[in-house]
Parts: sequence; C-alpha cells; structure tokens
Amino acid sequence: MGDSLARAGGRARELRAYGWGLLFVAMVYLFLANGLALDLFEHSAHDSYTLQAMRWREGHIALAQDYDWLELAYYDGGIYVSFPPFPTVPMLLLTFLFGANTPSMLVNFLMLLGSYSVGFCMARRLRRGPTTAACFAAFWVAGCNLMEVSLYGGVWNMAQGMSFLLTMLSAYGAVRGTRAWRYAGPICIACAVGCRPFQAVYVPFVLLALYRSVRRERRASVWDALVHMIPYVVAPALIAVAYGAYNYVRFDNVFEFGHNYLPEFVEAENGQFSLAYVGKNIRNILRLPYLSNGRLDFPRAYGFAFYLANPLFLIVAGRLIEGAWKRRLRAEDAVLAASAGVHFFLLLLHKSFGAWQFGTRYLIDLLPMLGLLALRGERRVRFWEGALMILGICFNAYGTILFHLT
Repeated sequence: MGDSLARAGGRARELRAYGWGLLFVAMVYLFLANGLALDLFEHSAHDSYTLQAMRWREGHIALAQDYDWLELAYYDGGIYVSFPPFPTVPMLLLTFLFGANTPSMLVNFLMLLGSYSVGFCMARRLRRGPTTAACFAAFWVAGCNLMEVSLYGGVWNMAQGMSFLLTMLSAYGAVRGTRAWRYAGPICIACAVGCRPFQAVYVPFVLLALYRSVRRERRASVWDALVHMIPYVVAPALIAVAYGAYNYVRFDNVFEFGHNYLPEFVEAENGQFSLAYVGKNIRNILRLPYLSNGRLDFPRAYGFAFYLANPLFLIVAGRLIEGAWKRRLRAEDAVLAASAGVHFFLLLLHKSFGAWQFGTRYLIDLLPMLGLLALRGERRVRFWEGALMILGICFNAYGTILFHLT
C-alpha cells in the first residue's frame, strides 16, 4: 500500500510539474500573440503547404497559378512549391475539415506545445526531476527563436516548427529504446528531413542509437544486430524514395526540392549554397543588438548574435568543454556534437541565412539534438545555466514584440 501511494504521489507531482510548464509556454505564446494582434485561428496567406494540398486533392502537383508573394519554383513551364513536401501531408488531412482555410497559426501553436511535451518526457527519461524537466523543456521551446517562428503560419514557420517537433520525437526515440520507438524514431527523422533537408545530418546518431538498442536487447554480435536493424529502417527508406520520386517528377532531379529554382538563387552568381557566403554569414550572426532612441533594437536581416537569441548553444558549449576536460564524453555525445557542427557549417553556406528575421531562425534546427546533448551530461542545472534560461525566455519575448511592432 505504501509503495502504491508513493507511486501515485510521484505521478501526481510529475503531472503537476508538466502542467505548470505547459501552461507557462502557452501563456507566453498567447501573450505575444495578443500583443501582436494575431488571430490564433487565422489562415496564413503564406501557407504554401495548404495550396499544395488542395492541388493534390485535385490530382495535380504543379500549382494552378502564380502567387507573387510566395517563394515558388519555376521549372519547365510549371509553378511549384519550392519547399520540401512533408508538411503538406498533415495539412492535406486538415483540408478535409477546413478546406483551403486551414488554421495555420494554430497548427504551429500545437506543434510548439508538442515540442515542450516531448522535451519534458525526454528530460524525465534521462532522470531529471519533474520540476527540472518542466523548466528545461519550457526553456527549450520558449527560450529560443522557435517561439517567434511559431507565432506565424507561413510556409517557413511551419517547416521549422514541424521539423523541430519531429526531430525532438526522433531524439526521444533514441533515448527511449523500446520496440515501438525503434520504429518511430527513424520514421520521425525521415519526416523531419522532408521539412528541413539538413536534418539528415542526425541520421547517423539515430542509427547508432538504434544499433545499440537492438544489440543490447538481443545481446547480439555486431553482424546480427545490423541484420535485425533492417525492419526498423524499411519505412524511413521508403519515405526517402518517395521524396526522390516526387522531386524527380517536378525537377528531373531526385535531390532537388525546388529552392534552386527560386529567381533569387537562379540569378545569384554563386547559387544557393557556396563557400563564398560563409564569412559574411559568420559576421552577421555575431552582430550585437544596439541602442536606438534609448531602447534596444536589432539588425533586421541575415541574423544577429545567435547565442543571445538561442542561449542553449552556450549551455551546450559549456557542458561539452567540461565533459571533454573530465573525459566523460561518450560515443553518442561525439556523434551528436559532430553532427551539429556539420549542420552549423552547412547552414553557413546558405546565401540568405534566413534573410528578414528576428534572431537566427535557421539555427533553431540544431536545438532538438543540442538539448538532448545537454541532458546527456551533468544532471545539475548550475546557476549560470539557470540564469541563461531565464534571460533567454525574457530576451525572446521582449525581442519578438519589439521586432514586429517597430
């Protein structure tokens, strides 16, 4: 009886901490949405995925007409959505309820809350207390550019919000290790690649986690474990084949999602990606906010001080340095850190690095796996880390309002 009561009490404390954290994230979001006079149920005019979904329902891939306010790819006489296609799938389902007027912003809000929920579960799985798990998960989604990105329902916002959630789910699958999650984790990272293609850099980590989980369960040899991994990677492989086929039908190239056919990149001397952009991008994302007419203001394009808008980078850097100094880094940590480093570099090759934006929105793509990397290390939250978490949430809330109202 005593054990049952203790378990029930522990469960109640866990649910209470989770609920307070969820409420906090929701209240910050709704406060910002109200301050910016946004309608939570509004359909975004920049929601290209719903346009694409409606064309799929009609049996077509190309759009029926041009939309001069959207980023569309023009190829061989056709007009196409220039973004990876996966977010069109859930939006397709929503069109059967809402038609062409899907609640784009609400979708992003729910994905934000979903990312918090997965973050809480991941922290609990990695043996953090309920209060610590709730605080870290709230910081994970509200103390970075994801909060600002989730306030709008455009194609860019939805791609990043969905990629964030799916990458979080794949990371949770890697630490959960059950049979169901061995299937789900690789599928989630495959779907995330269909939102943001560079998420593919985390496939090695997901496969390594899958390999270790299978080998541990079966107590198998290396070869036996590799053979028994095959059923878990069939579905992700089929998803990758589907992306390639869809790209080939549109652009005669299995690796082309469409952005290279945007006028901006067709006319660029160095194309969409080039080493020529790296130096400029580094200078831009190190720029600091500045005082203007007695108040703090920010560069409006190409990013600024990424470590202020996304302070999880500082926390992870500190924990990596400490782990290396104390020789506590494991193989998975090294793979995660290397993957994030490659991801960072690949983003620096991009011509616009996100163009008009608050903070450095491209870099939120790294945060699901960086958060996992932080949780795999020291369990204590040090004072300076806690201070950064609070400052990160405050900075993003203040900056979002100021950025969009001035």
